[in-house]
Amino acid sequence: MTVPSTPVQAYDPPNGRSSPSSLPSPPVSPRFNPGPKLQSRSSSYSRPTTLRPHLRRSKPSLLDELLPTPTTFNTPNQTDSLSHVIRRAGSVAVITIFLLSITFMASTTTTSPAGILKGGAKGLKEVFGVGNQADVGSWISQDIQSSTHNNDDSQEDITGSEGISDTDSESEPSDEVRPDVDFDHYKMLRTLPSENIDITSKGKRLIFIGDIHGSYDPFIRLMDKISYSPSTDRLIHVGDLIAKGSKHNEVLWWMNERRILGVRGNHDQAVIQWRGWMEWAGGEDWEAYIDSLSSGDEDGAIKATAKQGKQWPRDWKWKGEHWEIARALPKRLYLYLLDLPLVIHLPSLHSIVVHAGILPLDPLQPSSSPVQPLIQFSNFSTMTKDMDVESIRNSEEVSLLFDIPQNAVPWNLLNMRGVFTKGKKKGKITKSGKKGTPWSDIWSKQMKRCNGIGKWTIDGMGEKQIENINNINEDIENQEDTEVDEVDHPSTTKTKTKRQKPGTPNELQNENSDDQQIGCSPVTVIYGHAAGRGLDIKPFSKGLDTGCVYGRQLTVMVLGDLKGLKGDMVRVGDHQGILVNEQCGEGGT
Repeated sequence: MTVPSTPVQAYDPPNGRSSPSSLPSPPVSPRFNPGPKLQSRSSSYSRPTTLRPHLRRSKPSLLDELLPTPTTFNTPNQTDSLSHVIRRAGSVAVITIFLLSITFMASTTTTSPAGILKGGAKGLKEVFGVGNQADVGSWISQDIQSSTHNNDDSQEDITGSEGISDTDSESEPSDEVRPDVDFDHYKMLRTLPSENIDITSKGKRLIFIGDIHGSYDPFIRLMDKISYSPSTDRLIHVGDLIAKGSKHNEVLWWMNERRILGVRGNHDQAVIQWRGWMEWAGGEDWEAYIDSLSSGDEDGAIKATAKQGKQWPRDWKWKGEHWEIARALPKRLYLYLLDLPLVIHLPSLHSIVVHAGILPLDPLQPSSSPVQPLIQFSNFSTMTKDMDVESIRNSEEVSLLFDIPQNAVPWNLLNMRGVFTKGKKKGKITKSGKKGTPWSDIWSKQMKRCNGIGKWTIDGMGEKQIENINNINEDIENQEDTEVDEVDHPSTTKTKTKRQKPGTPNELQNENSDDQQIGCSPVTVIYGHAAGRGLDIKPFSKGLDTGCVYGRQLTVMVLGDLKGLKGDMVRVGDHQGILVNEQCGEGGT
């Protein structure tokens, strides 16, 4: 019987609980072909030349296949034969007990009667991390491979494609086999009712803040500058509260104690994923378990978790920054991150808050197609009398979130900077600000077509074109995520595709109807993530990540009572606002 070797530095949990490494290993048939890697390891082994005794039957029995009769150079005497029979009988008994134990363990790992009646397949998966013979073979093969990789292979196995940062890989899992466990814990949408927002009463304000990234000191200075008060102000953040800076917990404690609402960023998500894996792999004593793994090198941790069926996705970065934050994060702060949705909908402002971005249409369909939400709701108000104007507008906004395929993918909402609108990659989302067309350009172009309720009819409210889209700060762009030219999955092959001309998506501009006015109502998006562009302000999109952690600025956009504030004037729908910033030192100090 072949079993995986004992894990390096195996963790022995207290209180008498059995660790996964202490469970019996699944049986492996002697006829299993281990593949070239195993054969190369055992190439020095020479098989005995002894012939087996001739059996008077044309086909071997199952017993002989499992327990071949021991052979010697001399004909065995009667005593030896009796000894062989006894040993074989004892072996059969051991195997029988082992198989019965597996069956019992598999059938009792779930309290569901249906799980037991279905043969304990679910239980088998929970016991060994596998659910069938094919999985057993794959499990063994992975163990063999993990123990035979050289240094270069191991590094490739951990990071996936060359040059991918841990943010890239942890935010979008590759197609590899992963444990059937939800490490993402996504919450798609939270709606903030109109009655919870007051920006018309004296002294009342709604404040949006860009990416903080652990820059606690400038954050506190900015809150003092705008005289933030929990009793009169509602603060909403656009994600990426942590990572890259140095005071992650301080930022999170401040947010948690004041119950500040916001959305998840891609760095927040990476920490959530690692912490989810840690608690799943280690159970109640996960901290001691993770410490036992991290006391050795990475290869040892890989082998140990592989043998226990507790591997982390191989394109995550072991003991990277997100790992370190997740390991030290107090439970209460982890729960705060878990409660953050990917999107916040503000019906009273007809606005959407998201970390990276969303699309106003499906690039794979003509912009005039009736499946596009803006087209669907263009004439909706004239077609029905059962809904008021506000309800129709709210339905259009929700349709933008759920009826455009690219917006239904969590990774896109966390990482989007551009989209390919032509060629083989048409409709694909990219993290790179240097590839495809910036999504905010497409959003602005489409929202300007909407001449329904909410169209800007009031001039002179101070909307200012602050950012030049062609002037991307490539130094910051490269620092943000150690950027690579990715589309969808991190394992995607890198390409040399040039960036499409901003504001003129090729496929969309070829349609005569693309510039025609339609009856939809415009929607504003408030977001972060694009520090390389700086303050990215357009009529219907407000990019607030101004790169504080890179030594630039931390920015807030304030709506409501603007008395005493100085800064650039903006507008969100029919509401006037102001941008206020605080200078940051290098590293967000």
